[in-house]
Amino acid sequence: MKLKRFKERDNKRIGIIVFTLVCIMLVSGAVLYRTFAIFEVKTNQNVINGEVQDMGDLRFMVYVEGELQKDMPNKESDYSLDTSKSYCEDVTDPSKKNHISWNQEKWSIEIKDIGTTKTKCYLYFDKLYVDDTVNGAIPDLGNELVAITFDGTGHALKADLTKEWYDYSKQKWANAVILRSKQDYEVGQEILEENIESYFVWIPRYEYEIWNGEEETSAFTSVPQENVLGDIGDATAKEELNQAKTINVTFVTKDKPIQSGNAKGTKLTHPAFTSFDSNGFWVGKFETGYNQDGDGESDVTPKDWTVDGAEKDEINSNKIIIKPNVYSWRKISVAKAFYTSYDYRRSLDSHMMKNMEWGAVAYLTNSQYGRCNGECTEVRINNSSSSVTGSSAVNQPICGWTNSNLECNKYEGNALGQDTTYVNNYNNSKSIISSTTNNYYGVFDMAGGSWEYVMGVMVDQAGNPVSGYDNSRNSNFVGTLTKDSTKWTTENQGFQWPDEKYYDAYRYQTVYTQFQGGKLGDGTKEFGPFYSVKYSNTTRQVSGWNADEAYFSYTSSPWFIRGGSYAYGSSAGIADFFVTYGYANTGTTFRVILTP
Repeated sequence: MKLKRFKERDNKRIGIIVFTLVCIMLVSGAVLYRTFAIFEVKTNQNVINGEVQDMGDLRFMVYVEGELQKDMPNKESDYSLDTSKSYCEDVTDPSKKNHISWNQEKWSIEIKDIGTTKTKCYLYFDKLYVDDTVNGAIPDLGNELVAITFDGTGHALKADLTKEWYDYSKQKWANAVILRSKQDYEVGQEILEENIESYFVWIPRYEYEIWNGEEETSAFTSVPQENVLGDIGDATAKEELNQAKTINVTFVTKDKPIQSGNAKGTKLTHPAFTSFDSNGFWVGKFETGYNQDGDGESDVTPKDWTVDGAEKDEINSNKIIIKPNVYSWRKISVAKAFYTSYDYRRSLDSHMMKNMEWGAVAYLTNSQYGRCNGECTEVRINNSSSSVTGSSAVNQPICGWTNSNLECNKYEGNALGQDTTYVNNYNNSKSIISSTTNNYYGVFDMAGGSWEYVMGVMVDQAGNPVSGYDNSRNSNFVGTLTKDSTKWTTENQGFQWPDEKYYDAYRYQTVYTQFQGGKLGDGTKEFGPFYSVKYSNTTRQVSGWNADEAYFSYTSSPWFIRGGSYAYGSSAGIADFFVTYGYANTGTTFRVILTP
């Protein structure tokens, strides 16, 4: 069943608030519409002993600061609905509980999967903390996510929702966790790692000022340099390869008019939010890990896990674990990574990260709310050759990928939760240099670590998304194989493509330097101009943003991967985009998104 949003009317003169619920039920393929007038709140009207009266199949209990009330607080009050407490239940089967979403800006609620029998809803209003910076695009915790703050070594503490637990103006992004087993924690109490399944970070909806628009040429230039391991010798080239700048971001809600600028100096509502019509999304705080304990275990004990044990080409959402100090899930094809992510939390529209969503996180990182508070600083690489999530390089690499482990780009294996000479683990506070906010409140592993597949792929000449290159190197999605234009079919265990909103499609092209094929917002052509640079005996293509590697999808490698690898040194980074086949590769992982 799918529900439309509640509609409301706020009549200040007579103090009446009216909500209407529209249910859309799918029954045997037919669509049935059912409308409930929920209640009209007015002093002593429709209320007896503090309980809103039965209005057909729905009944509401309204609590303000824990006390049952006759009236619901209005939009002008200091209250907000606490979605972590609020829920609806089937009167005939109270174990069936429904998630409630709240829109502070519209002062309205949305209930998912409401039954056809009598339903009772409990609405808890408290004076919750709201960061005015986000202009109403507040984090939606639902009834699965638990808000957290951090201590000085990255341990999660239960947040007090009535006090500041996030503040984007201070580079303190909202964080939450999904627990393996639900427990009641006291405010400020540490939530032990063994009971945390996944960490997420809220990316509020925003519009940004375009600095390199559609009319700009995504130039490709060969940079003059000396052969000194990527330490570019020409002074002009050095300046050209350090063009990272502050991206001017303004947070908005989806109720604001969409900005559709495409020229330099105009505003664009970031497409990552408009494609899902959302006020924001939760991004996996770390690369996705593989839970090597049994499915459904009440706790997680990664001390006996191995690097190879996280290499699984399978669809199994029960194995998702998004945490620091675990091995990232690698050697999985794009199709299996997508459906694993898709099945993870359907009630929160979980899915595999798109190329555009990577861009949304990258742009926020390079804004005044991320790493560009005054002067822009680069996200430090995760240089753990063991693929340990949340790790960071002790030293800033000064050269790019050289195909060897040199002092200018030192990488090293580390055990879970352990430092080495060249690698800091997440719980060492020095690791925050690899966060998008330069503190524990940001997103990790977006520079280096493992390559990350994103749902971004080239189309064939008929305009359909391709599967990959050939029979052994493809995504497992049904689609054209670009080597000989044959088709990977369901007879070969191919998977069907999801709805178009779950992937970004790019034009057909035959070379990897046609950056004009990029989209505004995805962090490809806007990070130009682009150059050819020589590191030792290896020539690579890089962007003008911190010399991060830059290769565009084309016939031989139609799928995008982002962030670079642990061995890529200065050419890895949040602006890094590269291409490959879409197949199960030892060095490639994926990231999960939740869109309430």
